[in-house]
Amino acid sequence: MSKKRFVLDTNAVIFITTKGNTIPIELQNELNGAELFISIITEIELFARPSVPPDEEEKLRAFITNMFSVIDLTGDIKKETIMIRRNTKIKLPDSIIVASSIVNDAILLTNDIHLLRLSWSGLNVMSM
Repeated sequence: MSKKRFVLDTNAVIFITTKGNTIPIELQNELNGAELFISIITEIELFARPSVPPDEEEKLRAFITNMFSVIDLTGDIKKETIMIRRNTKIKLPDSIIVASSIVNDAILLTNDIHLLRLSWSGLNVMSM
């Protein structure tokens, strides 16, 4: 049996790395042994925040390096992003993240209500 694959949205990574937030045990079981990814967009969003102190940024970089593979933009992701953006009201960064999960046959893990409600062919989305 193949491993489950998850793409974590930016808000999911922030949730996991914020003190006091705990992952429900059912989700921990799902993530245990799974392949974990983030989009290059999530990486940019995480480090572009102006309020990240240098020591937290260093910890975040280590966490990302140890936990996730980063999905770069590919031709297939660009094509899927364009179709999503043309046909929905989803913002461009979120469209790229959604397309990244679809193209990589992964479950999108998010708390974004707009993404949780999105109905799109190939999209498998799950709430934190």
